[in-house]
Amino acid sequence: MEFDLSDTFKKWIKRRQIIEHKNVEMKRFHGMDTARYQGLFRMRLQAYLTAFVVNAKRR
Repeated sequence: MEFDLSDTFKKWIKRRQIIEHKNVEMKRFHGMDTARYQGLFRMRLQAYLTAFVVNAKRR
């Protein structure tokens, strides 16, 4: 309860909104809701490439 009232928590919660917005964009518009390939390596590669595209699109 005390942590929820602290300045650290307030900074963290503001940052979380930005991150969640990007995660929703990757899921809705860039195919992160389903895996296109099988295997952990290929799924990780899909996540990295999708994050790169989202970040490049924002700049």
